[in-house]
Amino acid sequence: MRLPLVLFLIGVAVFAAFAGPRLKIHSQDNHFVYLADAFLHGSAELVRRPPHQNDWASYEALTLKGASAEKYGPVVKGFFTRRPGKPNEFQTLQRELLDVPYRDRGESEKHTFVSFPPAPAVLMMPAVAVVGYGANDVLFTVLFAGLNTLLLFLLLRQLQRRGHSPRGPTEQIWLTVLFAFGSAHLWCAVLGEVWFTALIVGVTFHLAYLYFAIDARRPLLAGLCLAAAFSTRATLLFAAVFFYLQLFFPNDGKRLPARELARRFALFSAPCAAVGLLLLAYNYVRFENPLEFGHIYLAGGTIPRIRDYGLFHPHFLPRNLVSAFTLTPKILTEAPWLKLSKHGMSIFLSTPALLWLARTRRVGRLGAHLALTALVLAVPIFLYQNTGWEQFSFRFALDFLPLLICLLALGRWSMGRWFRVAVVVGILVNAFGAVTFKRPGMERLYGDHLPAKLD
Repeated sequence: MRLPLVLFLIGVAVFAAFAGPRLKIHSQDNHFVYLADAFLHGSAELVRRPPHQNDWASYEALTLKGASAEKYGPVVKGFFTRRPGKPNEFQTLQRELLDVPYRDRGESEKHTFVSFPPAPAVLMMPAVAVVGYGANDVLFTVLFAGLNTLLLFLLLRQLQRRGHSPRGPTEQIWLTVLFAFGSAHLWCAVLGEVWFTALIVGVTFHLAYLYFAIDARRPLLAGLCLAAAFSTRATLLFAAVFFYLQLFFPNDGKRLPARELARRFALFSAPCAAVGLLLLAYNYVRFENPLEFGHIYLAGGTIPRIRDYGLFHPHFLPRNLVSAFTLTPKILTEAPWLKLSKHGMSIFLSTPALLWLARTRRVGRLGAHLALTALVLAVPIFLYQNTGWEQFSFRFALDFLPLLICLLALGRWSMGRWFRVAVVVGILVNAFGAVTFKRPGMERLYGDHLPAKLD
């Protein structure tokens, strides 16, 4: 474990150096700290008023009177949709649309929640119990990012030891450096803030899950890690595809006896089902709907694109594909000479070494399983209502990037000079993001441009 531990310490040092002054105090978007405090008080709802209105989920319990009270009852829970031309339209938690004129509205009580899955808040509870709202989400994120550096190296070494990867220690280090410092992982690791903390912690449990899921060899630990992963990033629920493919379509083609197959299936599925049921109950307690995590109630339910299309819809596909694959900075003719879009940047520009995936062929069943799982994870990401705004590069790629790094590890091509140059270029690009993104005085480097037809 000496080399992995060295990589962990180097990772923490690098991420801490880029975080710099941010390590002195928690971020302004420390939603998980507020949720951890609510849990410590035995509540799913915030017990302290949030410091701003950015990405908190809320609805109102509205007391009715007059004809509306007779028709709908004394109290309704939900929000006014603010749809053009419909000032009285009220949507309940059960998605019913009511007509509530102003004369029938009584007192209103606002209920506020954190919509993001709760695992990071659970992990923060000991720190919040000790220092309260001063718990530092930046330091928390930096430490998990360092852990990701260690876990990815162990995963790559496991692929080699089990005969799946030809990559030796030097190449494993290059791939680890590529992921840790040459991708969105670097600039996300140094911010804190609820969105980036969730991505980094999600990577941690995703990597641990893949480590145990290879060859379906440790089903219980794989299930526990996946449950923690989708309790951090709901998208990672779909990573379960990888374990089931490994179990039912083994890499060596030798199927397990039926009894052993059933045992591993149950050991993996049980913790996922148990945690899944807890999350459904958590959702019901908050929103009276087990399938509602709360994103529909961001900004009090009044974000037009969510209100009109929902959280996932083909309408969002073109914007997300552009943000992920073709969006580039604008070159200006005057200072600051460069304008980056807060919708992101092509992953092939921010992490050019991914272009070598085109050379990764004949990777067997394991490679096919990795690729299919990455595709399954990407589908909801590209249908999602948000490009990832605000971001330096396409941050949602972190949900499937570990799978792509494993695919690179399976390749038989040589990691020669040009691949290593691509890794270094990725490090420089993402280091620029870590230095400039959301830094005071750097705001003029960033805009909100997308192709005109997508704005």
